[in-house]
Amino acid sequence: MCRPRAPLLDEPQLQTRHPSRFYCFGRSINRNVAWTWAAVLAQGLADSIWAGTVLVKFLNELLGNNAYVGYIEAASGAANLIVALPVGACADRLGKGRVARWGGALIPFGVALTAYAASYGTSHPPTDSGGRLSLLLLFVAVQCLWGVVSAVGNGPAQALYADSVATGERSHAYTALFVIYLLASVVGPALTIVLFESHGEAGRTWSLTPLRNVIFAGLGFELVAMGGYLMLRDKHAVGDEEPPTDGTRPASDAEAGGGGGSGGGSGSGSGGSSDG
Repeated sequence: MCRPRAPLLDEPQLQTRHPSRFYCFGRSINRNVAWTWAAVLAQGLADSIWAGTVLVKFLNELLGNNAYVGYIEAASGAANLIVALPVGACADRLGKGRVARWGGALIPFGVALTAYAASYGTSHPPTDSGGRLSLLLLFVAVQCLWGVVSAVGNGPAQALYADSVATGERSHAYTALFVIYLLASVVGPALTIVLFESHGEAGRTWSLTPLRNVIFAGLGFELVAMGGYLMLRDKHAVGDEEPPTDGTRPASDAEAGGGGGSGGGSGSGSGGSSDG
């Protein structure tokens, strides 16, 4: 006669699990914190693969003008600066999670426009000043779009991350976030080396085709980061979250105890109702 399988947790314990947390191996973590870590890891890999030295080298090879490269690089920061304040006001009014998801939804447009610009530039390298000017304007548009994506996604996401960590534990949470980004900045260049080596001699000389392909690889990680942004919710901020009572220790606020419901919730009230 078979004995019935014992439940993994008693029924009262199951009822105490809060929907704003992930539970694993006797520990728990706020959902916004976990998804932010995933987004930062993917975006850090993307930035270290395509958005730094590789992009600058590609533009220099394509346009042959360092001033043009500077204009293109500056476009992203200028767009971010222009959009940041309106986005912040929007996030306070509509909810940080909602605005961060808008930023995530813009990522495919940035990926598509960047991929088109890189492909067009590789297959149609400019031969005169008119062609170089056209590509300059195209890549300025690309960088402006990424500046908007950064302002709309990263700003509200970082604010929601702070709201999703209990008071007194934010230094640990931001240290973890920084370590994740540093890890991505180490792994990304290593992947870039492998990608260049796979192109043989052309990869070692950093010609346009392998540079384009490395850019494509980095853009793939941008799409992975989009998933993290789309999962952020204002209702999972600490202000709306009850402290875990099932004996688990939160990964991000292990020492918060019963005070988890009182810290960091100042930004959740404005957007808590917007997620439904």
